[in-house]
Amino acid sequence: MYVRAVSNIDNTIFPSMVYATVNSGWYSKYIVYNKWKKTFELVDYMDKIKDDKRNVRIFTIQSDTNGFEEYGKAKLLKLKAYCSEHGLDMPDVNVLNGYPDVCGNHAFICDMMSARSVPADKYDIALRDLPDAGEWHYISTPDEAKEFMNLFAGFHDSLLVKVTYEESRDGTKKATCVFDNSGWFGIAELCFEGVTCLKIVPAGESYMNDILSASLIVSEDGVFWADDYMEQPDMSYGGCLISALSLKWRKIKEI
Repeated sequence: MYVRAVSNIDNTIFPSMVYATVNSGWYSKYIVYNKWKKTFELVDYMDKIKDDKRNVRIFTIQSDTNGFEEYGKAKLLKLKAYCSEHGLDMPDVNVLNGYPDVCGNHAFICDMMSARSVPADKYDIALRDLPDAGEWHYISTPDEAKEFMNLFAGFHDSLLVKVTYEESRDGTKKATCVFDNSGWFGIAELCFEGVTCLKIVPAGESYMNDILSASLIVSEDGVFWADDYMEQPDMSYGGCLISALSLKWRKIKEI
């Protein structure tokens, strides 16, 4: 799982893999990594305590739990035994799902449930990267956006030839767009994840549908793309635009 976390204390934003989920529904909590503080954080999935300074708002980008293992009642008996051996109260954990080195580290789980924030170097927990990082190029900074725009000739003479929008039952939303810029670069597939706005406006009758210029703006707030040049995101723009929490791209051979 890949999420965008926003701190209620100072609005600090940090994207993170989810290392484990604790309990379910209204009581769901996520264990995430705060790259700025170099700490693991236990956060409520539901934004239910708005005046709690410990609280962090979570926005899901990818919901894939590949590599997770479920720790139900049988495996949680080992956690209970660990607590008994060390004179600790059993934490409020009914079900635990996550990476084995996280969920199987009983000292770490007890510490997380109690303190809610634990230095990353205190336990032997491997920091995770995005599982598809070898297949896609992620655009996470303004410099990376500028690099792609230079590579793709600013979308000049490109065509938006295909758009696929997907929304899952768990609320994740993504739009995959294929742009044909064969005259300058080739064909690129852009995947916008955590979509917050998607507007496609086809060219009118007898008008060319070539894109002359475009915008790709990346900030802490997310990603904004439009089929015209602009200095700042403009959600009132009348043409095609996409805003999302994350963007990745790759070159493809065929449409």
